[in-house]
Amino acid sequence: MTEIHTYADALSYLYSFADYERHTPRQKEFQHLDNVRALLTALGDPHTRLRTIHVAGTKGKGSTVAMLTAVLVSAGNTVGTYTSPHLNTHRERYRLDGASVSEHLLTGTLRDIRPIIEQVRADRPLTTFEVATAFAFELFVRQGVEWAVIEVGLGGRLDTTNVLTPVLSVITSVSIDHTEVLGDTLELIAGEKAGIIKPGVPVVVSPQAPEALQVIRSRAAATGSKLLGVERLVRARRRKILSPQRQEFALDTQLRLNDQALHGRVIGLNLMGTHQVENALTAITALCHMDRRQAHVDQAAMLAGLQDVRWPGRFEVVPGEPPIVLDGAHNADSIRKLRRTVEEVFPGQRAVYVFGSGGSHDATAMLREIGDSPLVLCRSTHPRSKPVSELAEAAAARGAKFEQAPSVGEALATARNVPGAEVVVVCGTLFIVADAREVLGIAEATDPVRS
Repeated sequence: MTEIHTYADALSYLYSFADYERHTPRQKEFQHLDNVRALLTALGDPHTRLRTIHVAGTKGKGSTVAMLTAVLVSAGNTVGTYTSPHLNTHRERYRLDGASVSEHLLTGTLRDIRPIIEQVRADRPLTTFEVATAFAFELFVRQGVEWAVIEVGLGGRLDTTNVLTPVLSVITSVSIDHTEVLGDTLELIAGEKAGIIKPGVPVVVSPQAPEALQVIRSRAAATGSKLLGVERLVRARRRKILSPQRQEFALDTQLRLNDQALHGRVIGLNLMGTHQVENALTAITALCHMDRRQAHVDQAAMLAGLQDVRWPGRFEVVPGEPPIVLDGAHNADSIRKLRRTVEEVFPGQRAVYVFGSGGSHDATAMLREIGDSPLVLCRSTHPRSKPVSELAEAAAARGAKFEQAPSVGEALATARNVPGAEVVVVCGTLFIVADAREVLGIAEATDPVRS
């Protein structure tokens, strides 16, 4: 066994397992929970010693996780957060009180549990995500977190994180994505997301298309879980755009937090778009249905947490001439919301789109939503990125005018020089956003080893 002495060693070890995110196409027959359960059993079932919130959804789950984390931390709780994928460093996946875990802590914890992982590996073909998930639970137990906010990786029912019995489940907006694994209808995809609902555990549900909501409602009824529909419980009024990185809205609701009425409260938010307002309402609904004796959240903590929340790569505005918007929108629904937000935040300004796509995503549908805006096509350094030639074929088929660039850096340079460009929008996949953040020098960190 290779020894783990450095952070680079730790990454090499993690990536020595089957990594479906980067190299191996996801296949349904390999989706099950047997391996992660065996690994967790060998570790002493750390996940059963955590107080968790489990969040699934097609879009908005990462932002909702960030909001919940920010409010819980603002209230004085110690919080572990597990999300995927990462943008620029693997350490982003494991956060303690909102900050990425240090190289030293990641390396030391993985080194400690590697012999146990190897025992399980001898009998089972573990994946990187299974090891990472078990590692996250073990890390959070060792750090004594009071809450763990856990984002589903893919789907829900058979996702590696679905070994949890949380205090609360959350399902954000469901739309068409990852059809090769989750199914090609909204009903099938909603069924996979609803698989995180556990018997007797309340589930907070963001506004949904009727066909998706019906599936989720049926699952909640079958498990005896109280369904808390955000749309019924709280609405946003008097929304205002204050700047390209700031919006606010007032609550219209009968909900109470720590016995304090929330109606009329004005919420400030640094994440932009009506979809982020929806995510904030989802987080607020969840917070109102958590045991106040455990979470210690009051209105001041809620307001402060939501006001300060950051989630890189989600309508992240990089100032400049022209300004650059980085957004990981990667299906037709999220591109539609992104374009609407661009038009709202930068009204009347000419937007140039830098676009790339992951190999399994529907680039044609996304390009349709971008419409007739100037377009620069490129490919990220991620091995599962779609080749520029495929993007060009899809764009040409719908008569779009476009330019091509061999890298994200060159695509940005091209976009900035498009005549009349007033804002550049980078989108289509988090892979493109990650590369753009490195090129622009705003990445939190970069890793010495990539899978």
